[in-house]
Order: sequence, then structure tokens, then C-alpha cells
Amino acid sequence: MAFMTWTDKFSVGVQTLDNQHKALIETLNELHAAMMKGQARAVASDILNKLVDYTRDHFAAEEKLMQETKYSEWASHILKHRELTKQVEDYVTRLEKGDITLGVHLLSFLSDWLSKHIQGEDQKYGPWLNEHGIH
Repeated sequence: MAFMTWTDKFSVGVQTLDNQHKALIETLNELHAAMMKGQARAVASDILNKLVDYTRDHFAAEEKLMQETKYSEWASHILKHRELTKQVEDYVTRLEKGDITLGVHLLSFLSDWLSKHIQGEDQKYGPWLNEHGIH
């Protein structure tokens, strides 16, 4: 069973960004599945690095569209992206150093962040992008 499931409540109305959000959820589910199989220690670093890399690419795609359409909350949205990226990178660093282990706390943080960010911040730009011809 999936740790996190995509539903329409996550849709921002922009297909490419929705697909990227789905991929982030799939990566989080991959991490959860590894934990459930007892393989977290062996694969956690690779999956978390994949998550960080994909998140950076996704954020860049969002930011480009917001900038191109002159979205009014572009600058504050970017700051939120930077904060989140830093938090996840810190987790990865601490995990790689052995300061922490992969556990429910990290998965909860990632799923909470993902759902709150998509349903809060990202939902705001969807109608704006749609109004500017991006679907």
C-alpha cells in the first residue's frame, strides 16, 4: 500500500506540474517501501538524493512559469522553495553522516511538506497560470 496517494485535491491545473508532483509522491512512496522492507539504510541516501534533485528541477520549472507570467507571489514562493530545499538537504547530510536514521519522522516531514506545499502555495498559482494560457 502506498504511503501517499495522488488525488485531484493535489492538482494545480497545469499538467506538467501535476505530473512532476506525482513523480515526487512516487519517490516518497519508493522511500517508504524501502523502509517497510528493511532496506532503508541501503537505499535511503540514493532515494533522498533523487528526491532532492527532482525537487530542484521541479522548483525550477515552477519558478520559470511564474516568472514568465509575472506571478505576483513569485519572489515569496521562491523563498519557500529555498527553505524547503535546505531542510531536505540538511536531512540528507545528517543521514549520510549517521547523525540520524531514516524513520517515520522524516517520512512524515516529507509527506506533510509535500501535501501542504502543493495544497497551499502551489494551488495559488494554478489559476494564474491557467489565465495566462498554461494548462
